[in-house]
Amino acid sequence: VGSEMCIRDSYQLMKLNKYFMLGLAGLAFAACSNEDEGNDILTKGTKQISVTISAGSYGQTKAGSGWTEDTDKAINPQNIKLYLLKADGNIVEVKDAQVGSDNVYHNVSPEVTKIAAVANFNEDTPLPVEGNWDNDILKATLNMNKYGVASTAPLASKVADLVPNGTDATDGNTMYTATVELATMLSRIELSGNLTCTNLGVSAYSKLALTHIGLNGVHQQFTLGGKPVGNELYDKTNQGGYPVSVPACFYDETDGPEITTTAETALLAGYGYNVLGQPKEMLLKFNTEFKSPVAEGFIVYNPAYLKITGLKTEKGEVTMEPGKIYQITDLEFTEEDLTDLDPGEPTICVTATVKVKNWDIVKVEPEYGK
Repeated sequence: VGSEMCIRDSYQLMKLNKYFMLGLAGLAFAACSNEDEGNDILTKGTKQISVTISAGSYGQTKAGSGWTEDTDKAINPQNIKLYLLKADGNIVEVKDAQVGSDNVYHNVSPEVTKIAAVANFNEDTPLPVEGNWDNDILKATLNMNKYGVASTAPLASKVADLVPNGTDATDGNTMYTATVELATMLSRIELSGNLTCTNLGVSAYSKLALTHIGLNGVHQQFTLGGKPVGNELYDKTNQGGYPVSVPACFYDETDGPEITTTAETALLAGYGYNVLGQPKEMLLKFNTEFKSPVAEGFIVYNPAYLKITGLKTEKGEVTMEPGKIYQITDLEFTEEDLTDLDPGEPTICVTATVKVKNWDIVKVEPEYGK
């Protein structure tokens, strides 16, 4: 009997130990659940972020007279959209923003770890508010004819990380900050100043009257990421005259000036074009009058064209880069540089000397809200 009692007591003790261990496990599980719930509550909280937006501008002054637009103006960022992004670049939310203003946002999703911004997007179809920054925003298509003026050049930023920086004065929570810098993906080419045929007096021509000026080999469409869309446009040499089907944003019809043997220099108005990449050429069209009879050895054209196929500075040949303005001022050429658009004829092409101006990126320091 004593043995039976010992065995039974041991059995009861084992059962109690089992229940005790189960109880401890339950407490541990509950503790873990409470801790997880606490972590979950933290992850469901919101962020406060403060964003500094730097804007593009350029310090160009007028060269010559008769400019068709005010080139003293900076690029004017309008309709700034701030994209709040997850770590993988997926869009969480889109906010309106300002340059030099208080860009402070409360109750931002904790999923947001990065930001990026766009300005001067002027298309009929707005940018998406869902999707991915790289795939849906930077690949959005823009039409060049909406961005012909220097000050309206489209702008986009690179992606920036949110960084914890102090606490928010309103609620004492962590404040996250980031700075994005808007920049244009376009280049700009401009022509102004004096137009001179240096040997007109001894040529077969008595008058050159400029009628058209513009670019060929340019893209009608491009993306916010700075990639071309579709085919390039070139001059239609088999149709004569100035190239057709080139959008008006790439050329101007002029009323002059006229260069004559008694006035070998004429003052150009200002012409400027926003472009993506390197145009094939800048093309000037002249109506001509020539001496009669034309002296032996001269070839004359009516109309005549001047093709500018290269750009150089004091440092040599240049490749056009985004965010830069390439100015050609006081253009000089000779009678031998004039040609027609017949692809079968040999041509003499001009390399123009340019001055390079930056669309400088200027950082703006905003005043933060209290």
